[in-house]
Amino acid sequence: MKKYLKYIGLLAICVVGVTLAFAAEELIAPTRTIEGRVEVGGTLSVVSEPPELEVFLDGSPIGKTPIWLQEVKAGSHTLRIGKEETDLVVDTGEKVTISFFKGSFIDISKKMEAAEESRPAPEKPREEREVKKPRREEDREDIIRFEHFLNRNFDFF
Repeated sequence: MKKYLKYIGLLAICVVGVTLAFAAEELIAPTRTIEGRVEVGGTLSVVSEPPELEVFLDGSPIGKTPIWLQEVKAGSHTLRIGKEETDLVVDTGEKVTISFFKGSFIDISKKMEAAEESRPAPEKPREEREVKKPRREEDREDIIRFEHFLNRNFDFF
């Protein structure tokens, strides 16, 4: 019986191996490579008052406001909300935030950067100073004498 189990096990391994060999030929080739990767330029956020306005980027609809972190290619683009249009430039890795209020566009990403630059740096926590202990026995005796002097001569201590 053990002999048959051994042959059945070997047969199962061979069948699985052959199946995997044929399956390897049927694998789908990758459609993208690291070298051919297209890098996304930056992100665009659009807010408006009133909300729910249709937004077009380069003539194509991208959604209704508010739009948060929409990926866009680097370069110059035309942004249209309603009948109003503006040109904007998105650099690689840049976050552009546009506000549409009372028919005019406001680039608030530059104002946010200026606010971050003008923000004061946080204070470093103060290091605790180590209390120096008297090094010599004579110094310790001097301190004890001074404390006795203060306690005898001044009532408020």
